Amino acid sequence: MSKPLLQRNTRYLLTWLPVVLLFCSFLFYVMLRMQAHHMQEKQLLLKQENVWKTFVANKGNIEKHIIGEYDIVEATQPVALNASRDTLVYYADEKKSLPFEILTGRMQWNNTSYNLTTYVSSTEISHLIIKVFITEAFILLLLLVAIVILNRKSSKLLWKPFFSTLHAANNYDIARNQPLALATHTGTTEFDELNGSMTSFVNNANTAYFNQKQFVENASHEMQTPLAIIRSKLELLINQPGLTEKSASMLQDITEANDHLSQMNRNLLLLSKIENNQFPDAGPVDVSQMLRHLLNSFQEHYEYFPALTCNIEDHVVLQANRSLIEILLSNLVNNAIIHNKENGEMNVTLSSSYLLIQNTGPKPDIDPMELFERFKKGSYQTKTTGLGLSLVKQIVLLYQYQISYQYLDGWHMIKVTFR
Repeated sequence: MSKPLLQRNTRYLLTWLPVVLLFCSFLFYVMLRMQAHHMQEKQLLLKQENVWKTFVANKGNIEKHIIGEYDIVEATQPVALNASRDTLVYYADEKKSLPFEILTGRMQWNNTSYNLTTYVSSTEISHLIIKVFITEAFILLLLLVAIVILNRKSSKLLWKPFFSTLHAANNYDIARNQPLALATHTGTTEFDELNGSMTSFVNNANTAYFNQKQFVENASHEMQTPLAIIRSKLELLINQPGLTEKSASMLQDITEANDHLSQMNRNLLLLSKIENNQFPDAGPVDVSQMLRHLLNSFQEHYEYFPALTCNIEDHVVLQANRSLIEILLSNLVNNAIIHNKENGEMNVTLSSSYLLIQNTGPKPDIDPMELFERFKKGSYQTKTTGLGLSLVKQIVLLYQYQISYQYLDGWHMIKVTFR
């Protein structure tokens, strides 16, 4: 599963940086121990030199045994010389043994060999190592936290131009002809190149889209005139004397096909205008009043109108373009009438939050998910253009409403949620 860039970067940092710091801490501890051991050997040698000078200067008349400091004995037994080693010294007054590091050297005075053993406490050295190591660990921990915090802060600052570009790209809608405003100088060469490439790409896409839009609009507009001429000529032919029944039937079929083509052309032009946001004017629209008026008009227009049940809340007002809301309502009502069955029923429910239109009818011949696509019809026996629900979907998308369809127990249900 993909994760945000900053999160992944912090995760890698928290995974590997502690490992590196632990390794460095171990290395520091080993080196500290080695240095402490070296320091102890130097102290033992220096103490041997000082004690022996004192011994010689006083002609042997000094204390030869001081616990935890030195021992001077005649060399009668073999011992390890010039090699430091650990030992324990018992303090009777404290009733405990303490660790020491000792070093024994062979000395000569008045033709007599002496073994001089000097002592250095290991306790203080161990305490020093522990304190230094704890301090070092605390500093490394602070360093880890500081690196993570600074990395997150710096990463957010460095990647800010990228996220600004991403936000602008996500909010860009080519259908609204909005300019893609990207910074030309972000302070980072790679992001400057990215913004330049994005701007160039969007400009090329806008040009291609504008040319296509102009072609669709011009083609749809120019088709209206010849279609109107064809219809007028057909009406003249139908009214000609001596027209046979067969010829009249053929002319009637041509007229219906011409009307169908003209309606399809108008719907395509309307779809193009909606997609291009050419209905910018918006104002309060009383949907309740408009819906009641449309239902009355359809009842007068259709000879066989389904049994209607209404539950329309008063004063449902939307902020939208009046023409588009009228198109949305008329297409949904007309769709419920056309795709109904004989002696069928239709329920219309309107509230401040949604519009629900239900009608009886046969199950759609296609996947319900395709009903809102262009030229898709629930039944290919109907003489519709297949663009009615496509218009509804575009209007819904324009105003960010929600639309859903369901077929259950012989009922078609289309719901438009306003908020």
